[in-house]
Amino acid sequence: MLAAICLTAGTPCANAQSSFSSGSDGSDGAYAPNLSGNFTPSQFTGSGVANNVFNFTTVTIPKGVTITLTANVDNQPVYWLASGNVDIEGTLNLAGANGAPVTLDVDVRLPAVAGSGGYGGGVGGNGSTSQNATAGSGPGGGAADLTGQGACTWQGSFKGNQFLVPLVGGSGGGGQQTSGQFGSGGGSGGGAILIASSTQIIVNGLISANGGNNGSGSYYAGNGSGGAIRLVSNTITGTGTLTALGGNTSPYCSPNNNPGRVRLEAYTLSFSGSLNGTPESQSNPLPLFIPTGPQPSIQVTSINGTSITENPFSFPDLTINTGSPIPLVITAHQIPVGTVPTLYVFSEGQDQQALPCTGGLQGTLTTSTCSMNITYPFGGSRGLVKATWTPQ
Repeated sequence: MLAAICLTAGTPCANAQSSFSSGSDGSDGAYAPNLSGNFTPSQFTGSGVANNVFNFTTVTIPKGVTITLTANVDNQPVYWLASGNVDIEGTLNLAGANGAPVTLDVDVRLPAVAGSGGYGGGVGGNGSTSQNATAGSGPGGGAADLTGQGACTWQGSFKGNQFLVPLVGGSGGGGQQTSGQFGSGGGSGGGAILIASSTQIIVNGLISANGGNNGSGSYYAGNGSGGAIRLVSNTITGTGTLTALGGNTSPYCSPNNNPGRVRLEAYTLSFSGSLNGTPESQSNPLPLFIPTGPQPSIQVTSINGTSITENPFSFPDLTINTGSPIPLVITAHQIPVGTVPTLYVFSEGQDQQALPCTGGLQGTLTTSTCSMNITYPFGGSRGLVKATWTPQ
């Protein structure tokens, strides 16, 4: 049991209150965009950018301005630290994208893109070929629906804890299999963001880390789960909306059955806005657990000796003029050595390929690589590399 004792000489007693500091060194200056657009890490040069940590003096998102944090530009959990006020009057959008619709067009059959820090959805499959549906990505990724009947097990689920440490986004829903065409794609997961201010956080606008819906059409894949929003300051106030719900309902599941979480930590908590039904945790400010090194990542870095740039995405990255096997290099950071990545190749003129990189990642935890030779079919191809491991 804790007891508070106050001994005074004619003065009233008061509860002692600590003062929270975000730890921001201000090296990224003030962030105050006046136009809507993507949040792009490459525009900053502060001391924590390499770890996806941004050290601002103040943050101001004006009313009418929407800043989108998408895995197509920044595919890791985002940490915003501010030495002064954070004022969100507009919109921070970390929502996952909806899955692809039922289609005959292979160019439409692409994984739904998650919010920054979230995980993509699976793609739909065609049972008349060997181009099967794929599972959603992430620790709670929904299974591929290979029967085409629909079930809640194909929904993405949120695997973060109530403290949001580690900070992790939502998982993607699995794609659905149909016959004669590609089934719906799974919705992607909502992103993950921590915002910490040494003074106060004001939210009169919207912060959304909702998961994406399954693809439109007469068939149903899994929805993406909601992501994570953690706000930490001396004071949190405002009348806006904080939401991290799962994708919309399917005929098989209750609405928003896989939400993420909102966590508010402040000595003075006067936020009176809406959580839109998202589960919430509250406390006084706790340690932030800011990354001190690069976060886990994996990507294809070269094909046939040509360097590939992950962000921004473009298509095609290069043209291949041979039907013979060509070398491909996968590079990972902060993923255990020995992990075996899998390269998925979705092609215009051939059944999809799921190719393990035999031998696994070699090098160090900081940087490792795996090389393989693959044969690309005629026509356009898109690739996706995944790695799954158990944290040590």
